Amino acid sequence: MSEERDAKVRCIESEREALLSFKNGTIDEDGFLSSWRSNECCEWDGVECSNTTGHVIALKCHNFGLQVGMISEAFQSRNSLDPLKQLQHLSLHDSNFSGVVPPQFGNLTNLRSLDLSFNSLTPMSLSILGFVLESLQILTLSGNQFNGSIPDLRPFPSLTHLDLSGNNFTGPVPLSLGQLSELQNLDLSFNSLEGLVSESHFIKLDKLKSLDLSYNPLLNLDIAPDWSPPFQLSIISLAECDVGPYFPKWIRSQRNLSSLDLTSANIRDEVPIWLWNTSSLLNVLSLSDNQISGTIPNLSSTSIMFMDVSYNQFSGPIPLFPATTYEIMSGNMFSGSISSICETHHDQLETLRLSNNLLEGQVPNCWEKMPGLNSINLANNKFTGEIPASLVELRNLGALQMHGNNLSGELPYSLRHCQALRIIDVEGNKLTGEIPTWIGQLHSMLILNLRGNKLHGSIPSQICNLTNIQILDLSINNFSSIIPDCFNNFTVLSRKYIQNLEFDEILFVSLDLMNGNKHNGYSSFQWKGKESDYWNNVKWLKLIDFSSNRLTGNIPKSFSTMRGLISLNLSRNSLTDI
Repeated sequence: MSEERDAKVRCIESEREALLSFKNGTIDEDGFLSSWRSNECCEWDGVECSNTTGHVIALKCHNFGLQVGMISEAFQSRNSLDPLKQLQHLSLHDSNFSGVVPPQFGNLTNLRSLDLSFNSLTPMSLSILGFVLESLQILTLSGNQFNGSIPDLRPFPSLTHLDLSGNNFTGPVPLSLGQLSELQNLDLSFNSLEGLVSESHFIKLDKLKSLDLSYNPLLNLDIAPDWSPPFQLSIISLAECDVGPYFPKWIRSQRNLSSLDLTSANIRDEVPIWLWNTSSLLNVLSLSDNQISGTIPNLSSTSIMFMDVSYNQFSGPIPLFPATTYEIMSGNMFSGSISSICETHHDQLETLRLSNNLLEGQVPNCWEKMPGLNSINLANNKFTGEIPASLVELRNLGALQMHGNNLSGELPYSLRHCQALRIIDVEGNKLTGEIPTWIGQLHSMLILNLRGNKLHGSIPSQICNLTNIQILDLSINNFSSIIPDCFNNFTVLSRKYIQNLEFDEILFVSLDLMNGNKHNGYSSFQWKGKESDYWNNVKWLKLIDFSSNRLTGNIPKSFSTMRGLISLNLSRNSLTDI
């Protein structure tokens, strides 16, 4: 309901009846349309009227969860929308509609925006509707089941926003799109489009501000190096398109660029120096999963908030980076110390991933300068020294991954204050001492991996307080004495075929799984006597490994309660039967 609506403007009866006809064609079990009862239809949820004429100008039933079969059932006759000819905005986003778009929509000659995204709609003749919807400016059909070729959209000359993402469109991108001279935003992502995209596709798109062709792996951008685009884009998304092998030079001309995504774009080139100065507005930069080489300069004065250059061939020192939220540089050849991160405060930094590089020296002890960090991944480098005590300042820390280094000393006592910790992975280091009893205070723990260190002593009974634990690996250490008989406390491991939803959350946030990067993943574990790598499917793994220690006594009876356990390895100890 518009806040500016004059209270004296009353609902037009013919339009009220048309809306009730629409309601009668739906099954509204949750009562989302319960307000559609009074005579004042301008007061109904999802309905907006003009504050001068009283005509219904907007119908927004998005996310209402209405239950209908074919969308035409909600518009019961061919003339059912005639009284709503003043409608300018129609949104039925995510409302469980199916079937084809009904021809009645052609009666809405004043329509400016049409959003039918995230339903189950099938192909329709957009061009036929276009001859009567000449004023349509915004067309959103994402997340449906449209297939075949993208139709000729020239009958919609007023389009400024076109979103056909998340469908099953195949074939080439039609050249006719380049004739839509009013177009500002074009999103064709997540389809199965193929063939060449050339300068001819953008010939009249001088008003274009956002271009998203991502996740169409058979699309090939065949654009001449000296091309001068007619537009100034703020958003470029070409992830998993074939853009390479050279870095696209036409991007240099885009002075308003705020987001650039070239993930998995088949680029095998040295990073151009001009990239770092392309736009003072650049907030998001993703170049992951290419073969881009070169060094990265000092970025501390840039505006970049999200940077992912993981799994390339970058070398040299870690650059000074700005007040980023996500700093992801895994899988390169960065070398040297990372002490430079102590030079400035990074209050907004949430994720720091530097794994799988050639970094060395001690892990810096200045984490109080990054109070917002929730994920640290320094795995598979050459770090030495102790795990720093200043990690205590990271009260939001959810994942600490330092496996595959040369770290020594004990787990710092200060970690007991990091109550948000769900992952501690320090496998393959040279840690000493005993498992601290305070580990049982970290009740959110999902993964505890201490494998392959020099830890000794007993397994404390407090470890059984980790009721949400899903992976517990203490193998290849020097633990002795008996195993505590308290594993019936492990509620997640006791449940069979139940997925841990908390694990899904931490996988996305902390385990290098953002952007669907195919090289990203978690770690390796012993499985049937050999080491196996686990990537995205680690969330299904439920594992306990105490092998290769000096444990004695009986195998605890409480192990029998863990019906969800997939792997239990107690080999190479001195245990007896239950």
